[in-house]
Amino acid sequence: MGSYIKYHDKADFQTIKNLLTDCIYLEDSSVELFGYKIYGSPWTIWRLGNAFQRCEEGFLASMWKFIPNDTEILVTHSPPNGHGDEPIRFPGLRVGCTSLIDEVHNRIKPLYHIFGHIHEGHGVSKEGTTTFINASSCNKNGDPVNLPVVFDLPLKISTE
Repeated sequence: MGSYIKYHDKADFQTIKNLLTDCIYLEDSSVELFGYKIYGSPWTIWRLGNAFQRCEEGFLASMWKFIPNDTEILVTHSPPNGHGDEPIRFPGLRVGCTSLIDEVHNRIKPLYHIFGHIHEGHGVSKEGTTTFINASSCNKNGDPVNLPVVFDLPLKISTE
């Protein structure tokens, strides 16, 4: 099996994290790059019982409270309710996190919210000052067929 760990196997997640090199891994943490404040969180609503999935909306709501108010680019696994969260098998059903959209609308107000999880929700929408991007690379069958979403950030001019 080498360094590959099957998706449904129970695994030591620290071992998996150690395989990540030449990248910045954000797990409920922030980084500032090119003048932009970026926050990343892996949590999502429980569907299959995999890592970072929880069924308690209260737990997720408590995790979103850690997102700093000045976050400009928010990266989550979970989609917010109402954006890129409609499963193709259940038209009209929204499965995104309601407490996440509440935090995005009422407190954080990022420029961009990038997420995935609901593969068939791939695409871009905008509401207020936030652009929502479901950047799932796979379709509902897990085939990597969705095109990347590319967007340009304005260059921030340093005041120093």
